[in-house]
Amino acid sequence: MEHGVEVGWDELVDVLRAEGVGDVPIGVWMTAEERSRVTGADASKDGVEESEGQPVSAVTRALRGLGDLNAWLAGGEVADVAALRTMVEGLAGLDAALSAARLRAMLAAREAGLPEADGAVSLQAWATSTMALSTATATREVRLAEGLADRPDVVDLLQSGSISHDHAAGIVAAAERQQADQEAATRARAAAEDEERERRRRADQLAQAEAESMAERTRLARETAERERKLAQERAERAAAEVAEKEAARRARQDALLQSATSGASPDQLKRKAAQLRTRDADALERAVAAQRSRRSVRTWTDRTTGQRVLRIDLVDDDYEMLTAGLQACSTMDPPGTPDAERRTPEQRRYDAFVDLIGAGLKAGELPTMRGVRPHVTVTVPVDTLTGDADYPGVGVFGVTLSPETVRRLACDARLTRAVLSPTGMPLDIGRATRVWTAAQHRAAELLFGGCAFPSADGQPCGRPMAWTDLHHVTWWRHGGRTDRANGVPLCRHHHTAVHHDGWRLSFDVATGTVTIKRGRGGTAISRTTVFPRDNPRSGPLIEGEDDPPAGHGDGRLAI
Repeated sequence: MEHGVEVGWDELVDVLRAEGVGDVPIGVWMTAEERSRVTGADASKDGVEESEGQPVSAVTRALRGLGDLNAWLAGGEVADVAALRTMVEGLAGLDAALSAARLRAMLAAREAGLPEADGAVSLQAWATSTMALSTATATREVRLAEGLADRPDVVDLLQSGSISHDHAAGIVAAAERQQADQEAATRARAAAEDEERERRRRADQLAQAEAESMAERTRLARETAERERKLAQERAERAAAEVAEKEAARRARQDALLQSATSGASPDQLKRKAAQLRTRDADALERAVAAQRSRRSVRTWTDRTTGQRVLRIDLVDDDYEMLTAGLQACSTMDPPGTPDAERRTPEQRRYDAFVDLIGAGLKAGELPTMRGVRPHVTVTVPVDTLTGDADYPGVGVFGVTLSPETVRRLACDARLTRAVLSPTGMPLDIGRATRVWTAAQHRAAELLFGGCAFPSADGQPCGRPMAWTDLHHVTWWRHGGRTDRANGVPLCRHHHTAVHHDGWRLSFDVATGTVTIKRGRGGTAISRTTVFPRDNPRSGPLIEGEDDPPAGHGDGRLAI
């Protein structure tokens, strides 16, 4: 913008935005001379002198410098890589210095009474509106500012760029946790002292009741009062000493973390360092465990947007270790070469492992029974859905509506109970439960396949253990498929779902032991095969002198 050119307010704001200054109050981006020319006010009466030491002038220069920097970065391809590297490193220091200035500004605003003057109910609310921060961010920044109010040395290091904003936040968070630990210890000790005081009171009452004379009761009361006076004095002296001791401990931990931060530790490393320092307090760890146990919970709800069921578990540390061990045991990676369309995300792999873990527990048969029946999944569905004559959904006992294809997948390896209902839904006859696949058939499938037989992209079967699989009807039951060895292939939950829902067609040649899957999608045909028992991932030892015989003719393995 050239000097001496008259512009309107809107045009002036557009010019400043183009220069990278943005929507900054007029008192910041205008010099005293410009303010007096535009507003007609006398610069000498403004009370703000343009000098190097004035904060308004400093902010103006910083904004103009950032405007130049943004213009350089937005100008296209950066040719000077060295300058870019130096600039990025400098921005880290600039961000830290800006964080220090913001924290100090918040405390200064509180001391000056700006929140009350602007009608804000709190410093957080004032920061939210004045600094254009979210409520959560404003709350974190105010907590950080207050947490560093007595540590100007930390703010100085932040200003100089020796530590970052996240370093400072980690130091304050560690101090808050340490203070919470100390307060919990104080409460626990106070509760123990109250319990001991109550025990003494009852003992004193009993002693006075058993005293033989009034003089004896008077003496006991005097001794009790003197004892309690001395104990109260000792508690007061101990509490005063503990205040200084706790403050020294907090400062020592902050200094240790500060030393790590200035020595080059990242914010994440600083967080781990704080956790390590906390583990030295055994009492604090025991209190943390007690607090975790009081908060342990399992909650379920339905997502209002997707309709999916959501499960949240708040775990105690040792239960987390146990669950993680189980998930790792059940988790499997997708084979190399798996197409992107079939590759699972880490979250999906953990989900599959979690469901397999629950399924293994149900199949183990060691869970308590309910009304004489082992825990199981129960779905009510019209028989026409199973036969394929209709596509009515199924309904679970907990109110979940299941798609017809999901019901058919579940029915592949399940007990079926016939129930005859009246037109009004009244049960008229309940038949006996029948298992679609027998235990002997499961054992035969385990010997032949060893696990999930779905051919993967690398030419090998999925191989998840039999305990995690269901026997799938190759020719579907609703299409007249028989429940016999020649029509049963074990599939894990993930691949069983893929066959029923994702368009895969599976076939099994019992004579050669060949399992084939095919799918055509987007003009591309996919076909994969595996051969059993050759590809059995858990094949037993071959009997000496035997070659691999064809499936169905004895596979030369020892079944124990």
